[in-house]
Amino acid sequence: MPFKLSDESAAALLDKLSSDDDFRDLFQKDPRQALAAVGHKPAADASVDEGLWSCLSVSKLASKADIRASRDTLRKQLVTAQAGAHPITLETPQR
Repeated sequence: MPFKLSDESAAALLDKLSSDDDFRDLFQKDPRQALAAVGHKPAADASVDEGLWSCLSVSKLASKADIRASRDTLRKQLVTAQAGAHPITLETPQR
């Protein structure tokens, strides 16, 4: 199943990840529910657990400032049909 967000869903996701602490907590706990909350319809179908859905998790989300600074790059990755084949980094690098 290819992973691609609409422009609207990608914008909403990045807006919330760069500003909303409650949404950031939700995204870390349940990315599928968070994506459904920003209008990504495939996220609402919990019966699909292949591809991206089988490995979508975030252990330490990048800071709000880092997401704001990388917004254009992240948006392009999220709306591209090949997004599932290229990892999208929303995490802080582990040291």
